[in-house]
Amino acid sequence: MYHAKLGDCMLTNCTTKESLTAEYLNSRECDIPIVQRYSGVDAGMLIPFIAASILFTIRMAAKSQRLGGGWGADDFTLITAYCLAIAVFALNVSMIQHGFGKNMWDILPQTNITEAYKRFYAFVLVYKALISLAKISVCLFLLRIFQSSIFRYITYTMIVVNSAIAVTWILVDSFHCIPVHLSWTGWENEESGKCIDFITSTFINGFVNIAVDAIMVSMPLYEVLKLKLSLRKKLGVAVMFGMGLVLTAVGIARVIILSSNDSTENPTFEMEPLNYWSVIECQVAIICACLPATRAFVVHYLPGMLGYSGNASSGGFHTSSNTRSKAGPAANSSKLGFISKSMPYHIDTTATSPQNASDSLVKLVEVHSGRT
Repeated sequence: MYHAKLGDCMLTNCTTKESLTAEYLNSRECDIPIVQRYSGVDAGMLIPFIAASILFTIRMAAKSQRLGGGWGADDFTLITAYCLAIAVFALNVSMIQHGFGKNMWDILPQTNITEAYKRFYAFVLVYKALISLAKISVCLFLLRIFQSSIFRYITYTMIVVNSAIAVTWILVDSFHCIPVHLSWTGWENEESGKCIDFITSTFINGFVNIAVDAIMVSMPLYEVLKLKLSLRKKLGVAVMFGMGLVLTAVGIARVIILSSNDSTENPTFEMEPLNYWSVIECQVAIICACLPATRAFVVHYLPGMLGYSGNASSGGFHTSSNTRSKAGPAANSSKLGFISKSMPYHIDTTATSPQNASDSLVKLVEVHSGRT
């Protein structure tokens, strides 16, 4: 009863800053502990970040040795996305250091609230750009592998969709308050202006991204299932592409977290779980985009790790720009069995000897239009 009356009194007679000060003093008088939801560098965020960094480094190493098909637009897009992933991680750490994850009234000095919101403003914009860039990178990679006309049409459409999502929500989040500086000073309630409902906008963006994720995962899986390969080989390639479902799951978790936290009364405390899962989602997006090249790198240097025997020096992904005829590659493979399907895409299956055919390596090979 006392707290209810105190709250009504503060809302009626006090400024926001005065209300927060009164709430802080009341909490200290009642020995209510200061709660910090996450530490600055939490293991749940740090481990995915380290994993993403390792796989990104492996991808760069693989590309430098042309193990993953050589350099392409997908690589440069992902390099940009990874730089943004570093920024997302750093911004979240800085937000926590300035008070995110605490009750708003426990953040002292109160200028830290403004500083935290400035970083949150940048965090949201970088997050939206990163997620779309990572998905565009995956689409560009798929265009280097699969040559089906329908598949390529759908993939180009997804590139346009992801680009539109990024541009739309970056603009929405950039100007969700007018004047713009209310995005980080609006909590003071000292200046008039207008802001759209950030939570509703974030919900819509989350659901759109989940739908896009589902489509992008199903695209390569459908193409793989059409191949005339053994079930074991199909599963091996399908599992790699199907790892995109992990990104979908994280996106769903992020939406659930958003719906379960009321961010209107105590935003610095209630919004941090959303930031937490957003950081994880960004790192998982980088991890998923790096898996094909990482697989090529591992097969080249550690073939036994993935159950392949013999010399797999050609890697899991490589450019087939020298392929001129059906007989050419086979003629140059003295100890390799070679099976290829050039349309609508090119698949190589190699083994060290006929008796090791069960351990053969499936390689998705980049096919340039106009070549068979």
